[in-house]
Amino acid sequence: MDPTRIVLAGVVILAAVLAAALVAVLICLKKSHNEARLLKEQLDSAIKTDERRISFFSSMVHELKMPLSVILGAVQLIEIKQKNMQQDEKKTNGTAIQETAHMEKNIAAIKHNCHRMMKLTNDLIDLAKSETGYLRLRPVNCDLCALLDEIVQSVQPYALKKQLDLRFEKRACGRIIVALDMEKTERIMLNLLSNAVKFTDPGGSITVSAYTADGRVYISVKDTGTGIPADKQDEIFDLYKQSGLHPCAEKEGFGIGLFLVKKFVELHRGNIRLISNKDMGSEFIIDLPAETVKSSQKAPDADDPGLMVGDAVSTDFSGGHSVIS
Repeated sequence: MDPTRIVLAGVVILAAVLAAALVAVLICLKKSHNEARLLKEQLDSAIKTDERRISFFSSMVHELKMPLSVILGAVQLIEIKQKNMQQDEKKTNGTAIQETAHMEKNIAAIKHNCHRMMKLTNDLIDLAKSETGYLRLRPVNCDLCALLDEIVQSVQPYALKKQLDLRFEKRACGRIIVALDMEKTERIMLNLLSNAVKFTDPGGSITVSAYTADGRVYISVKDTGTGIPADKQDEIFDLYKQSGLHPCAEKEGFGIGLFLVKKFVELHRGNIRLISNKDMGSEFIIDLPAETVKSSQKAPDADDPGLMVGDAVSTDFSGGHSVIS
């Protein structure tokens, strides 16, 4: 064989091997580049999540400190007023009445801010439980319609104060017996109603209804409020996310209320969805299994503080800081 041809064939083979090696290197580089890009995206996402978490807890600490300051100031003022009243025996009846009214106002401020702190701490506790898998359900058989009626009636004073028409379609509901964790169901409803009251302008309406269909129980909370923008609806139940409708944090909240609502609903093996249009109101629809538990499982004691609707309402509707004077 011609030596030239042998050399040429060797060169061709070597070139082919080098080309294949180069292609393999390029593929590896491209794969490494894609992996590096994916890692960078994951890192950026983790950093953003961590930044939101830090911002959330910083705001939460501030919100926990502010009510404490108000409570302490109110207590100090009451103490001063009491000492002055005890030392001054020449006060007239009219002045004494004014002083009593002043104290009652400050006591109301204390209670309001205590309820606010209770809501914040309850949410933090439930948030911690949800992240560690310790949220538990205590289902009992209850009359859903009676429970919803009681909750709506307890919220009426807040709706009337804002000139809202809040109603529960009791006749359409009838009597629905279903297994629920009453405390968590109460928290679900109060959170949804609190948001509806916050974001519905005076003169608007809020309607609560319940019905059964295809082996499921449906609960609806519908309002004529500001609505939620379409680009925010997918993330409305996400942790640390807010609707973005209000720049004021006091009105907007911290983005954990609806997250916990969804968690509580899912604990019941249920679903929650939103129907909303900006400036046309919102409707939250919950569907749960129409099931009951064994009769041996009794409802919690009515004296259980965790089930006192009045206190729970005060806690959920304690948004904003009540100040002393």
